[in-house]
Amino acid sequence: MTKTVSGFFSIYKPSGISTYDVIRTIKKKTNIKKMGHSGTLDPFAEGLVVILVGQMTRLFDFFLQLPKTYRGFAEFGKRTDSLDITGKVIETAPLPDITTIKKNIESFKGIITQRPPAYSAVHVNGVRAYELARKGIEPDIKEKNVTIYSIDINDFQNNILDFEVTCSSGTYIRTIADDLAKKCNSAAYLAKLIRKSIGRFVLDNAVEIDKISIEHLISPLEGLNTLDIPVFFVDDEIANKIIKGKNLIVENIAANNYPNKIISFFTKNNNFLALVDNQNLMMQYIFVSANRDIS
Repeated sequence: MTKTVSGFFSIYKPSGISTYDVIRTIKKKTNIKKMGHSGTLDPFAEGLVVILVGQMTRLFDFFLQLPKTYRGFAEFGKRTDSLDITGKVIETAPLPDITTIKKNIESFKGIITQRPPAYSAVHVNGVRAYELARKGIEPDIKEKNVTIYSIDINDFQNNILDFEVTCSSGTYIRTIADDLAKKCNSAAYLAKLIRKSIGRFVLDNAVEIDKISIEHLISPLEGLNTLDIPVFFVDDEIANKIIKGKNLIVENIAANNYPNKIISFFTKNNNFLALVDNQNLMMQYIFVSANRDIS
């Protein structure tokens, strides 16, 4: 049986291409067919994109729970229709001073409510919001709660606010820049955006897309360790039970010490076996490896 290639690619995406362009490029360079992303990054933005390969594509929902860190550069005094550098200027306004910005940025810490931009991929009645916006139709986008774990100012020079945000998935940094400017009685748009981290995956370890090769594939073992998912190595007897999807509740294994956690199992030879939700020590399989080789 042919082994399924699984793992992760940690990629630096340059500005000007989409996340799907990244996937297409990697598929062409590696001949791997099954892959997906852990969360898109706008074409104008740059930075970290984690590509999920093979069975690791099943971890998409897990990645949605991870905090993300961004460095943004907001130009004050102007507002664009897309809230970023790709749009056209639709408003100008007086510039705030740094004291005003520092005072108002504090209100963005914690759980906040924001409305996604009109030019976004949010679905509105089955249609992408940006498709409506391009037709001159104002999409009716509902507000949602997001969490800002931290937001800090690096610098403010030449009308450009250099700031850093660590936030929950689904947070729009464009909207933060726009809302902050409004609180300062000004206007702003996001001139540049860099994603620095997704959980413990960091940009410093990412590979440039034009240099990517199969040698850069991060193994399931290394990737799950990076994700802080507990890893357990089991003997052949338990490995055989796992690949057959048998109940593990009664097994005397160390994973029982990790209640209410997602955990993973590997063979003694580092072959991935399964991902398990250990909610209330019930050991419910999330998925079992398609590979049946436990050697």
